[in-house]
Amino acid sequence: MEIYEDCRLDGLKEANRNLLRKYRLALGEIRKKEEEISAILGMQGNIKTASISEKFSTKGEATPVVLLSDWHVDEVVKSDSVNGLNEFSVEIAAQRVEMCFQNILKLYEINGRDVKISTAIVALLGDFISGNIHEELLENTSMLPVEAVIFAQNLLASGFEFLLKNTKYDFIVPCLVGNHSRITRERHISTEWGNSLEYFMYHSLAQKFAKEKRIKFLIPKGYFCYLDVYGFTCRFHHGHSVNYGGGVGGITIPLNKAIAQWNRARKVDYDFLGHFHQLFDGGNFSVNGSVIGYSPYGISVKAGFEKPRQSFLLIDKKQGKTVRAPIFLD
Repeated sequence: MEIYEDCRLDGLKEANRNLLRKYRLALGEIRKKEEEISAILGMQGNIKTASISEKFSTKGEATPVVLLSDWHVDEVVKSDSVNGLNEFSVEIAAQRVEMCFQNILKLYEINGRDVKISTAIVALLGDFISGNIHEELLENTSMLPVEAVIFAQNLLASGFEFLLKNTKYDFIVPCLVGNHSRITRERHISTEWGNSLEYFMYHSLAQKFAKEKRIKFLIPKGYFCYLDVYGFTCRFHHGHSVNYGGGVGGITIPLNKAIAQWNRARKVDYDFLGHFHQLFDGGNFSVNGSVIGYSPYGISVKAGFEKPRQSFLLIDKKQGKTVRAPIFLD
């Protein structure tokens, strides 16, 4: 019996030690929580704030830059040819262009609240039509090239009339030809302008607005159009002189190489271009999207899917290029 009693007492002692150990642990946790609560209460009592005064100053100044290119208004994209990701026709082109100019105006109004805007740049960067430079386009276009360029011209004229009516800005319009508007089978580099339906279209637009003092068209015969904005040199071009055959680095690597070479002749701060149907900003360059959107050709060259978009940017007088925004078309 004594043995059993000793075992029972040993068990009670072990249980008592366990209880005492748990009690001490619990007591330690309670003390930690009390210290944390005390520290939080102490922080609340020691918060100090600095006074920020409202600064009244005159507005800064900036110039918006809109990039319009790669509309391809005459090309047809059937929904089933791109797995339902896009569809394009003459009617859809007109709808998207109308929304484009409506959203340009919205972006003018939004940005004009905080900065002074007196002049706006609307760059026409080419490929407003698809033309017939490839055999396949004879089947995939809904209009003859001359019909298509007249249609694109009317859309642009309507857009400029809309912007002139609804703003008080002056407009500068750099005009560059793309590769799709040529009337030759191959590209004639030195006389590209003279073989381009877009070059003729730009002069027709300039003639239409000849009596409008608020709009000025810049139509070079060379590949580039240069423009100085607050001391920042801007270079506009379609982009088809950049050799890009795909690759992991995308268009960034070949484009930066091309810019480095061009800068040896005339250094610029920003390049603005289209051609690649990719809305992309690389800091020293901005690439425009497209109005046509995703197409079977895009699938064949493994281009990434992108919704139809054009580009809006803002060049601040002091800071340079600041705002970058897509112009949504649907």
